Amino acid sequence: MEIDKAQGIQVDAYVKQVHDSNKAGPAEDTADKTSAKTDTVVISDAARRIQDARTQLDAIPDVREDLVAELRNKIQNGTYEVDAEKTAEKLLREHLGNASDKLEI
Repeated sequence: MEIDKAQGIQVDAYVKQVHDSNKAGPAEDTADKTSAKTDTVVISDAARRIQDARTQLDAIPDVREDLVAELRNKIQNGTYEVDAEKTAEKLLREHLGNASDKLEI
């Protein structure tokens, strides 16, 4: 396979162009480094309110010790009474997906 002299000149021109662009590259990089900007984070008011609400929820205990102690005492003393009708109504409401709100029991 023979290479024309004209094609060789085009290749030389391309190599020179790539070589010249590599020379200019580092100077541009240093300019970019000196004008680099720092990242900033801005939290919206809604996000701030959500954070505050989450902090308040985390402060609430999972178990209400005072209520547990009261119920424990009633059970131990035999004074704890279960309202069967209320319990059945709540079970039905939960089972029917609150559709029974319109029902009168």
